[in-house]
Amino acid sequence: MTAPLLPPFDPWLWFQACQQTWLATLDPLGAGRQMRDQRLRHLLAFATRESPLYAARAHGAKALADVDPISKQLLMQHFDNWATDRRITLSGAEAAVASADGCADPWLAHYMVWTSSGTSGHPGIFIQDAASLAAFDAIDALRLRGASLSQPGLGTWGLGRRFAFVGAIGGHYAGHVSMERLRRLVPAPWAPEIHLISVLEPLQQIAERLQRLQPDVLITYPSCATALAAWQREGTPGLRLEELWLGGEQLSSTQRELLTTAYGCKLRNSYGASEFYSMAFECAQGRLHLNDDWVILEGIDAQGRAVPVGEFSHSTLLTNLANQVQPLLRYELTDRIRFVPEPCPCGCAFPVIEVQGRSDDVLVLPARQGGTVTLLPLVLETVMEEEAGVTQFQLLYHQDGAMELRLTAENGDNDPSNSFDRCSRVLKAFFASQGVGHQRIVHGEQPPLRQRGSGKLRRVVML
Repeated sequence: MTAPLLPPFDPWLWFQACQQTWLATLDPLGAGRQMRDQRLRHLLAFATRESPLYAARAHGAKALADVDPISKQLLMQHFDNWATDRRITLSGAEAAVASADGCADPWLAHYMVWTSSGTSGHPGIFIQDAASLAAFDAIDALRLRGASLSQPGLGTWGLGRRFAFVGAIGGHYAGHVSMERLRRLVPAPWAPEIHLISVLEPLQQIAERLQRLQPDVLITYPSCATALAAWQREGTPGLRLEELWLGGEQLSSTQRELLTTAYGCKLRNSYGASEFYSMAFECAQGRLHLNDDWVILEGIDAQGRAVPVGEFSHSTLLTNLANQVQPLLRYELTDRIRFVPEPCPCGCAFPVIEVQGRSDDVLVLPARQGGTVTLLPLVLETVMEEEAGVTQFQLLYHQDGAMELRLTAENGDNDPSNSFDRCSRVLKAFFASQGVGHQRIVHGEQPPLRQRGSGKLRRVVML
């Protein structure tokens, strides 16, 4: 049998990224900001010179504000003119992602191909070069488990540990590719034991597999971990985790409390995306710190203007300072973020951000007195969790004005109608308190829709 190909890995770039990330961790406001500004200047000059798309859109740009925001849809439409390596084409990338078996194989000798799950309605293909992979490796090694430099790096800490990754594994998704790359790159005896489980499998089947594996670390989405928590409380899978790593979805305070109680272990949340794998890490205070030496996030309002510090944005612009082969300058994310103005009690000087309603839709409903009322998904989720006691649900707002509520069997009641009646009362009372006009809430007979491919649960969806 032919040995699998080694994924892209440049030892010198990896060493540089680790050294620079370590220095920035020591001094985020000094060395970190200096390196960020230097990377931005280089990226602007390189992208506007070597990428035909950015050369046309941002010729002569001297500052980030000189670059117009760009969407995933537009980038995919102009894919062949996007990359700085002219060998990269959409047809070639699509051929690469057609084979899930080779997800960690190098493409064009130097690159890895990632796909997004299409949360915004437009799936994307992202090419990672050795420099961006080195940056992601360094961030994970030095900051994944907190910003304390006294902790061993991920490579050392993973020695002899058993990891279970429950996520989207049927394609070139960032998490799947990253886990497979780690499994191929790290040689024995330093390699951790990594098991990949599809989140699309039946929940009972996932629980039974975890029961047999008994991993030290479980890596999954908050919605999946919450669903498994019901089984955990009943003794199946009966996990004795050292740590639970979460990402890919928003983690609410209610979910955090439930998961900490159910699993009795350290919970580590992170914020990332296919566009930038490790945007923020969680500190000991449970707050997300932005890796702003490697990535720039700008919160903007509905008109594209910068929002003040302390306010939630309507959407977010991302600039990836690590990737030069497929530049992302002021790339539009649908995530809503808030930069917290107060310093974090943990002492880390990296900016603290909050992410609201990740992957969920804002509901714009008819108001009782005319006009409309805008409801953020985080508010709806909090009401459902804290007042109705339900975490696994999906609200689908249809074009005819019907509000369809879909529930799962993991919500506690043997009779699903009891859960629906309770949730319906809570929702109607909340809508009334917000000035929303009469809403018709119907009990959905189907289970919640999950995103095609990734299996992620979106709890608030405007159809």
